[in-house]
Amino acid sequence: DFGDDTRKIDWNATARMGYTLIKNTHEEKDIDIFVAADLSNSMNFVTGAHSKKELLLYITAMLAFSALSDQMRIGFLGFTDQVEVEIDPKKGRGHLWTLLNRLWDFTPAKHTTTRIMPTLERLRQRLSRMSIVFLISDFFFQENMFEEVVFKQLVSKNDLIPIILNDPLETELPEGQGFLRFRDLETGQQQCIRLSRKNRLIYSEHLRQQRRDLITHFYQYGLDFQEIKTDEPFYELLYSLFLMRKR
Repeated sequence: DFGDDTRKIDWNATARMGYTLIKNTHEEKDIDIFVAADLSNSMNFVTGAHSKKELLLYITAMLAFSALSDQMRIGFLGFTDQVEVEIDPKKGRGHLWTLLNRLWDFTPAKHTTTRIMPTLERLRQRLSRMSIVFLISDFFFQENMFEEVVFKQLVSKNDLIPIILNDPLETELPEGQGFLRFRDLETGQQQCIRLSRKNRLIYSEHLRQQRRDLITHFYQYGLDFQEIKTDEPFYELLYSLFLMRKR
């Protein structure tokens, strides 16, 4: 905007995006943490020891306790195809346990599918000051959020950190013979897949391409992100992310 200090322009990001992006600098005490978490039925998918919802709870708990130790306020938005749970950012151990209990107790009633845009719009409306936003989901969205103005506004004014949750079966099909029946946890639709070598290659390449496209967009916007599988040690991966951001 006219009158902005040119010393605050992020020239690298401006060159990538094609429009001017201003660096936000704030005192640490003025920064809130928000967790925006996917609570749709797809998060109940599980083929191993933990579901994606359980992993989401563990990650949120780690972020909440980190905020508590740093005396930072933490807020929460849980979403399906609409915002389902909204908790204002506060400090304190009591607030932390209220947040985690509401997350664990939530079960989608009517809205079982996933849409990200209502949540991004709600975040844009309520984030009056620069915040660190952890967006936790499997990112199986029908919308292309990267083309939306609300997404660009959100990342230009806040620190958005995507956390991508994956089940091992969402990477590749198991080896073997016969057929595997899938049921979409959000729509209820079923599909039967023959476990041939050709089908395994098609399946894994399709999912890898989806992930490549997603990660390419994250790099284009200069976002720090972390992929975590349900059978991986999430603590070490998040700790590595935090160390990388510190450097």
